[in-house]
Amino acid sequence: MRLRRLHLQDFRNIALARLEPGGAREFFAGSNGQGKTNLLEAVGLLGALRSFRGAEPRELIRQGAAEARVWMEVEHERDGETQIEITLRPQKREVAINGARCQRLADFLGRFPTVALSSHDLQLLRGAAPLRRRALDLALASLDAGYFHSLRRYHQALDGRNALLRGSRVPAAAELAAFETMMAAEAVTITAARAAACAALAKHLREAYTKLAAGATERPGLRYTPESEGSTPEIWRELWEKSRARDLAAKTTRNGPHRDDFIFQLEEQEAKGFASEGQQRGLVVAWRLAQAAWLRECTGLQPILLADDVLGELDTERRAGFWRAAADVSQVLASGTTIPAEKEEGWGVWRVQGGVFARVTPSNV
Repeated sequence: MRLRRLHLQDFRNIALARLEPGGAREFFAGSNGQGKTNLLEAVGLLGALRSFRGAEPRELIRQGAAEARVWMEVEHERDGETQIEITLRPQKREVAINGARCQRLADFLGRFPTVALSSHDLQLLRGAAPLRRRALDLALASLDAGYFHSLRRYHQALDGRNALLRGSRVPAAAELAAFETMMAAEAVTITAARAAACAALAKHLREAYTKLAAGATERPGLRYTPESEGSTPEIWRELWEKSRARDLAAKTTRNGPHRDDFIFQLEEQEAKGFASEGQQRGLVVAWRLAQAAWLRECTGLQPILLADDVLGELDTERRAGFWRAAADVSQVLASGTTIPAEKEEGWGVWRVQGGVFARVTPSNV
């Protein structure tokens, strides 16, 4: 898949922009705060209608505007030339594909895959479990609408159970059991999907990291670390039933998929405390490249790769390795404060200032 044309209106600091970034390698250069990341964030909505920066729809609307519009034309492997229009309002998102309103999120998820690499991705390795869990859930949800709905149902039931635990009276066992039954069915689906995804991503991570590190013999890995395990709904129901007294004292549900994690490894040790700075950066870039390869494997579609202020943070060897690993990616849209020095990559270059984008004559295209 490749982005051919992009129109933005009242998106973040971009009042109005019309671009044709149709090349295989497009770079948006400018000082911080000018709109480079905002543009990549808009393109990233193709994946699952969510900001890769975690922003709510209301935060994407330019100050003083009632709504934001993102219009894109992509060249799609299956559907050919396809037009997507996304309208963002404070409490609502609307999508139209080729002029036809998309009624269900399930009809959109996985159809236009994107993968975003961010300078903040290092926190996936170094930060707390919720960051990694969210990243894994977004990757799965962008691929499988069924997973998205299971996750939503689980959290709705979890919220209901937690509300009972926090209440002013001791809840009846039947009340807790009702929510636990709903949670249990989804917990089996969620943990099985996460385990399978981590196993598949680990394979692609090893391949991407080897290319990034120029054939280094270091052994990278991913290990899924569920907080609790249950292969059947009965096992989960029993776990929550046994933990009711403790959960009542804590006023929250202390066990379940909402506490899961996965860890990055190097040489079978947790990379957070073992790997060097360069190795850690290589691991999180390899994670995103692995995600792109996994999406391609599962869908047959080539994701658009969005590299937000990442390439400048890699050393020369790993930057060259990035291009080896991304050689079969049909389109990379990248941003940074300086134009890439690698002339052989044939960048199409854009200057960005105050939400305005100006094409610079491409080199070696």
